[in-house]
Amino acid sequence: MMTEKYFYPDTNIEVKQGDVIYSPIGRSTYFVGHSVIVGANYIIKEVIPGQPGWHLITIENYFKRHRPGDEITILRAKQGGFEASVWIANNITRFKKYTILNFDMNDLSESYCYKFVAQAYWFGAGIQLTSHKKRLLLPNDIKKSRQLERVAVIRI
Repeated sequence: MMTEKYFYPDTNIEVKQGDVIYSPIGRSTYFVGHSVIVGANYIIKEVIPGQPGWHLITIENYFKRHRPGDEITILRAKQGGFEASVWIANNITRFKKYTILNFDMNDLSESYCYKFVAQAYWFGAGIQLTSHKKRLLLPNDIKKSRQLERVAVIRI
């Protein structure tokens, strides 16, 4: 575990491993919304279209993807965030293809951003973020999860 503190850009909000960053539907997310998880060394892990199906990015670069006026919501698990971040670090390369057509939570090879975040918590910490395990997960399924607390909304 890291002892150095790290903060979200232009804020005094401390970054924690396992934080979920939610970007709303808009131009910056190609009108579908997006969710990512903060992993070890404060590197964001995400599932996006293209090859490979997973991606690593710094928090600063993630924030730079967004347009002025965009609001990014920082969500934090009441428990299990560290475990979810460790699990995803150890398993991210198992994600091969971005698709919203695979609802099977046990299938790591095909995923999409919301399912990916839910999988990290399910397999890493034994925490079910949503009550819907066998259907397409939507932005509000993550944003309104009872297992995640809203830490802040950051306006770019």
